[in-house]
Amino acid sequence: MQLIENLFVGESVGNLGTVVYSLKRDIPVFRLYCLVYFADRNRMEILSSKELFTKKYRSRKGIIAGVAMGRHEAIDLLCYMLEEAAKAGRDLTDPSAWMQ
Repeated sequence: MQLIENLFVGESVGNLGTVVYSLKRDIPVFRLYCLVYFADRNRMEILSSKELFTKKYRSRKGIIAGVAMGRHEAIDLLCYMLEEAAKAGRDLTDPSAWMQ
């Protein structure tokens, strides 16, 4: 999986360095959820790190745009991304524009 340069990070993520290290080496982190953009379907998905490294998703080319501890925080982080995109006047129908 690829990560964006300016990763969106939830408040509860303690050690970002360890999280990034684990994601780059396909190591699941307990309670970690990722906001992943899949260009082939042009959509953003919220996936647990355990689910992200399953056979189903391993073969797909995804870009991790954000990380959060817990599903609720991941949803809040996605809402924050949308709010920031709206403030910047980006196209809200295009998830790739939310990551800029």
